[in-house]
Amino acid sequence: MITVVIPTYNGLKHLETCFDSLRNQKFESFAEKPEVRVILVDNGSSDGSVEFVTKNYPEVEIIKLDKNYGFAKAVNEGIKYSLESGDTKRILLLNNDIECADNFLEEMLKGFTDDFIGSVACKMMNFYNRDVFDDAGDFIKLIGSPYARGHGEKDTGQYDKPEFIFGACAGAAMYRSEIFGEIEFFDEDFFAYYEDVDFSFRIQIAGYKCFYNPKAICYHKRGATSGYTSGWQTMLCERNLIAMRIKNYPLSLYIKLTPLFFIARLKRYCGFLRAGWYKVFFSAVSGYLKGLARVPSSVIKRRKVQKMKKVDNKYIYSVFTNIK
Repeated sequence: MITVVIPTYNGLKHLETCFDSLRNQKFESFAEKPEVRVILVDNGSSDGSVEFVTKNYPEVEIIKLDKNYGFAKAVNEGIKYSLESGDTKRILLLNNDIECADNFLEEMLKGFTDDFIGSVACKMMNFYNRDVFDDAGDFIKLIGSPYARGHGEKDTGQYDKPEFIFGACAGAAMYRSEIFGEIEFFDEDFFAYYEDVDFSFRIQIAGYKCFYNPKAICYHKRGATSGYTSGWQTMLCERNLIAMRIKNYPLSLYIKLTPLFFIARLKRYCGFLRAGWYKVFFSAVSGYLKGLARVPSSVIKRRKVQKMKKVDNKYIYSVFTNIK
């Protein structure tokens, strides 16, 4: 069984396109069509999302939360609920503002060619400009900065190669259900942003890999410039970045790369000032300070993460240095 978990918060205007694309899925290469279960996790929406889905998509199961808990807790609730039956083999996390190609689920399933593959990433394109990439897999630069590969680039076939990559953007990522028993769930203290990078890091540490299948295509409504001038998003990213590094990097590698981390943050903050984005600059500094305040709790989490480590430091370093 495939379980699709969709978190939403006042996303009524997106739901019809998303759910219709799931209804239209084809499995032409499968002798028997897999069972698909869809779960909507509503973060306390007030725009009628729940009522709309109940009326128009009765096959969708709904988990109603009392307020907006953010992405991480919402998907965790959906994942835990889907695992209760014991029948779910693959879990797809999907943003509510995504339209899937009609063979999307089929191609995502094809990515699990070996037992060591813990997640599958897709070719995520811009919803409005469908020859422009939104995300072709998540990566971390050697300087410690996560980024979406290909974001904003025109598709000329540069990411048409199936390959192992660092991680999958959780806006449209499929996971082997067993890994949640081994590395647990998304870090709810992140609320939103980089929780998927943190999770992908743990997948790598635990000895699993992420496979990128360019034939699995979906379309995302995220704007080409979103996030760069959002003070709230910048604050969360800066805060969560510190926790992600402390939790996951081997100590020797963390110490070795700390100067690069510092230079990268300094350049980023100076860039905000040069652009005149003073509000974003102060949000970034605020997020950095909030991240430092959470160091003790991050260290506690680190002990647990490092106990699941099944790869050596050389391999982890190669994950960053092999990025082109």
